Amino acid sequence: MYVREAHPTDGASSPQNAKAGISIRQHRTAEERSEAARHCCAALHMTMPVVVDTMDDRVGHAYSGMPDRLYIIDRHGKVCYQGGRGPMGFTPAEMEQSLALLLLHDATTASLAQ
Repeated sequence: MYVREAHPTDGASSPQNAKAGISIRQHRTAEERSEAARHCCAALHMTMPVVVDTMDDRVGHAYSGMPDRLYIIDRHGKVCYQGGRGPMGFTPAEMEQSLALLLLHDATTASLAQ
């Protein structure tokens, strides 16, 4: 989920962003936010789908997504994993285990249904 810019050039800018050549002002329209998300996806060569939060930051506020947070949401919309606030709160092994357990559960459920 692409949400409000954490370190916009017209706000709490970041020396690390400037050093990396990242220069994004805070989005004023949904189109600006979508364009920033497209640019981010292209620059990072992302292959997973990315969705963009609304301008009222509804999802960002609901999931406490700032500055970063990792979630696994199952096919029914249930939160199966919520990581700590990033980047210091990221525990990839914990998230990987949660994803493996979810996939195992889904495979077992599908097997029993046959």
